[in-house]
Amino acid sequence: MEKEKYIAKTLKGLEEPLKEELAEIGIEKCRVTNRAIEFHATKEQLYQANYLCRTAINILKPLFQFKARNEQELYEKVKEFEWEKLFDLDKTFAISHSVRSEIFTHSQYISLKTKDAIVDRFREKFNARPSVDPKQPDVKFNLFIRGEKCSLLLDTSGDALFKRGYRTETNMAPLNEVMAAGLISLSGWDRNSTLIDPMCGSGTICIEAGMMLCNIPAGYYRTSFGFFNMADFDLDLWKKVRNEAKDKIELSKGITIHGSDLAMKSIRISQKNLGNVPDLKRIVRFKGEDALEISAPKKTGTLIVNPPYGERIYKDEVAILYQRLGEHLEEEFSGYTLGILSSNKEALDLIHLNKIRTVDLMNGSIECDYRIYKV
Repeated sequence: MEKEKYIAKTLKGLEEPLKEELAEIGIEKCRVTNRAIEFHATKEQLYQANYLCRTAINILKPLFQFKARNEQELYEKVKEFEWEKLFDLDKTFAISHSVRSEIFTHSQYISLKTKDAIVDRFREKFNARPSVDPKQPDVKFNLFIRGEKCSLLLDTSGDALFKRGYRTETNMAPLNEVMAAGLISLSGWDRNSTLIDPMCGSGTICIEAGMMLCNIPAGYYRTSFGFFNMADFDLDLWKKVRNEAKDKIELSKGITIHGSDLAMKSIRISQKNLGNVPDLKRIVRFKGEDALEISAPKKTGTLIVNPPYGERIYKDEVAILYQRLGEHLEEEFSGYTLGILSSNKEALDLIHLNKIRTVDLMNGSIECDYRIYKV
């Protein structure tokens, strides 16, 4: 099958886990860039990447590149492209933009000119035009401008891939599903032992771990992807990808994922989200419990914690929490692997365990250390 170039976007620090996921579906020649992986894939592999990859935010298809020195030149270049071969008149579209240029200083206007060029192309060809829907478009395009270099890309994912479809409620500052999957992957969890999140928040880490454990595809609970609305969408090929993935789901693993939290509100939210993943009800368990009082359910396993980072006013309390957490885990969880994500490096330094490695990550806009220890 013919291969085309794609770019899988991810979060800072999760490039290697994403590269490993792409390799699992047969995509081996990858170029790692900042927060992204460039690769060539068949249409089937594109569908698989969108459906299976847990650490991808979206997968973009480069359409064309050109140079433009003013708005009119940009308009004309965009209008020349055969947009009618990508999507039909009855589909809505939208354009997101990232502009860093001394030439194009009004990014919203540039985005509008790009939309006008696409619409005018259709109007001249068919005497009709597709509609623009900035909120829920059928087709999404990304416009990147650096200086006079312009690139247009098609978003084959549609909604961001971290929107799995199961998380209907969250706490404040919830952990992104892609980040949760990345933390699990980076921890080295073998999927043959228990995994515990003693500060589970809205349950994302535990649910992601449960889906990994049972080989439930990342996109299993989604209802749509961007490639559904492409003119070349192959329904039979998509059914093949989906059915082959479904055949690999294995629910009777005999391993339990444990989530706990001192706040009962968090437990209620976690249980509600778990209710949207019915296949995991016997595998993932949540209960209200203080992280400083939990005990190990098995002799070995993995702990992953995303604790409070601490505002300035809470600095002393958070430092004490981290120190006590390290001491408690050393006493109760000897033999476990611990992964802890935080922006509070001073507090992390108070955890005196055998550190294996540190990975620099971005939790939203917050720079964090993800430190992995052997307890």
